[in-house]
Amino acid sequence: MKLGFIGLGKMGKPMAANLIKAGHELVVYNRSINAVRDLEELGAVCAKSPEEVAGGSGVVFLCLPKGSDVIEVVSGKCGVLSGTKVGTMIVDHSTISPQDSKQMYLVCKEKGVAFLDAPVSGGVTGAEAGTLSIMVGGDKVDYERVHSLLEIMGEKIYYLGGSGSGNVMKLVNNLLVGITNAALAEAFVLAAKGGLDTKEVYDILSNATGDSVMLRRNIQNFVLKKDFSPAFTLDMLNKDMALAEEMAKDMGVRLLLGSLAHQIGREAGYLGYGENDMAVVIKSLEKITNLEITVN
Repeated sequence: MKLGFIGLGKMGKPMAANLIKAGHELVVYNRSINAVRDLEELGAVCAKSPEEVAGGSGVVFLCLPKGSDVIEVVSGKCGVLSGTKVGTMIVDHSTISPQDSKQMYLVCKEKGVAFLDAPVSGGVTGAEAGTLSIMVGGDKVDYERVHSLLEIMGEKIYYLGGSGSGNVMKLVNNLLVGITNAALAEAFVLAAKGGLDTKEVYDILSNATGDSVMLRRNIQNFVLKKDFSPAFTLDMLNKDMALAEEMAKDMGVRLLLGSLAHQIGREAGYLGYGENDMAVVIKSLEKITNLEITVN
């Protein structure tokens, strides 16, 4: 099948590569040309606009940073809808507000184009390995049409319900990520202040009730290595936490822990750590406590 892919960042590029490796023709568009060139070497065709991507593609995948980007790429000048025909499908892997997803669903429906929100979880490693979790909202008949394509990129595919449901689930996930991210920073700085060895604390917690996926991710891959090169930037987490707070406000749900975790993330952003991996929030607490965690 001829497919399109727009947004070739840390997640989008390996996802697109997996579609090519599975034997599909792929037309791609991205603002940065370097990612496009890498995919051209695998056989992708470079388009000059989202409209051109949509020109012959039965399904167009998106993986963009923000809701405003999705709206512009889909319905803006030279956007996807300018090049689609009735029956085309757009699958949006971006993490955006459920309201933006619903808006795009309705705009596309008026044009006879299907729209699914299908945010992903699993990080760059999961994107490269094709083992992502994919959370889908939209019409079930459309989900069933693209399920086999989603299986190329993901290992766990979940249909959640109507339009926006996928992003509700993704924001719930990232709310927990943000809270745990902040809690881990506090726990490990406290342990270090108490004179404990960071590596030993990690070993104990990873075999105790304090264990978690985030513990293993943050401490093993970033804190112990003292390297915060981004797998998922703090800026992106802060964006998602803000979306979760906005969603909760609309629904009348209080998020005390979520709001505090977001404030902790923003504090680290103000200190200049926004482009680092989200685990970097531990650095701002190190500054406050006049402590630098060492690894023996």
